[in-house]
Amino acid sequence: MRITAFIPVLFVLAPLSFGTAIQIPAGSLSVSGVTSGAPFTYTGTLTQNDTLQLIVSGTPCLQNPPSYCTNGAGVVVTAGSSPVGAQTSFSGSFNGTSSTWTYGSLLLEISGVGTVQLFQPNAANGLGSGAPPTSLTLTSSTLSGLGFGNFSVVNPTLTFVLADTLYSDNSGSFTLSQSSSTPEPSSFALVTLACGIGGLLLRRRR
Repeated sequence: MRITAFIPVLFVLAPLSFGTAIQIPAGSLSVSGVTSGAPFTYTGTLTQNDTLQLIVSGTPCLQNPPSYCTNGAGVVVTAGSSPVGAQTSFSGSFNGTSSTWTYGSLLLEISGVGTVQLFQPNAANGLGSGAPPTSLTLTSSTLSGLGFGNFSVVNPTLTFVLADTLYSDNSGSFTLSQSSSTPEPSSFALVTLACGIGGLLLRRRR
């Protein structure tokens, strides 16, 4: 049996670039509501093809006494100046990115690249609900899919931030954790490639 017929297929597939999963240090990270964020350094080259997957729990509060507490999408779970299930927004700049942000939502800053809001206030994340979820899951998503453009940076600083304009009256924090239940895109690609080659070899043998 000869397998030289499959070599061109491998050469065609070889240049394809698959992203790698971003790992949160120690598997979890606390994002305080009273600071400017929780940073860590990504070692290596980060591009728009790399992926992020996490669970955000906790309900930091933006008003004192503890009220206007939100989930990761900025949806109110403890009433304050707005009722449960509501959201409010503001215009501002984070890490050089100017946009309209949701108060109390979770942002991701990448140094030299920009900032995106990871969860949107919608019905799935509790908007309009009388009992919004306090834990939200971000399934494996590429950075380009999250809203970052095409980029390539070496050893960037990644910072998770609570979106707000005044932090002195805040309390509480978000807790970020990771689950390995969903394989990253490169794993799917390798499994698919292996199955495809195996099938071709069996067919050739027959």
